[in-house]
Amino acid sequence: MRLNEENERCLLYQDAFTRKPLIATAERQLLERHIPAILDKGFMMLMDGHRIEDLQRMYSLQAISSYIRRTGQSIVMDEEKDKDMVSSLLEFKASLDSILEESFSKNEAFCNTIKDSFEHLINLCQNRPAELIAKFLDEKLRDGNKGTSEEELEGTLDKVLVLFRFIQGNDIFEAFYKKDLAKRLLLGKSASIDAKKSMISKLKTECGS
Repeated sequence: MRLNEENERCLLYQDAFTRKPLIATAERQLLERHIPAILDKGFMMLMDGHRIEDLQRMYSLQAISSYIRRTGQSIVMDEEKDKDMVSSLLEFKASLDSILEESFSKNEAFCNTIKDSFEHLINLCQNRPAELIAKFLDEKLRDGNKGTSEEELEGTLDKVLVLFRFIQGNDIFEAFYKKDLAKRLLLGKSASIDAKKSMISKLKTECGS
């Protein structure tokens, strides 16, 4: 409820780029600072109450978090696979989303665990993922991708935007994206004017002007 209230205030009174750091700060103050105490007291209560299903769920959450971090680390930490990092992350995220829907019925706890674990792994290498996501977008928005339909391109942009939201170094992404956008505009290499405008609009919604 408190997080929703902060989000509403941001939409009503503040610039859009403040939403992400504001919500992150609220989550840190309301949740992260209290996790050890919550887990300690909660775990004791579950054990004493012989709450088998809840204990199984806690174990499952820890297991899926470990799996995501371990698998994701093999993607983002291997510099030899930099060229395919973004594609691999998109495939991995799509696989996790499918499992979340089909196996966990979009359970909120599992959804949050996947989100937190993915954010952890995508920021393991500081600025590199931000740079590679910007370059991936540049490749998709160049005129060399004319075989791709507008709908397919728009779908890809939306999926990449999900990865973008996990990045902590937005300024690094912005620097590379601006440079690549300027090159496309100067050389007339954009695959689609509509896609270019759409992506700028999406980023403006996420980060402000």
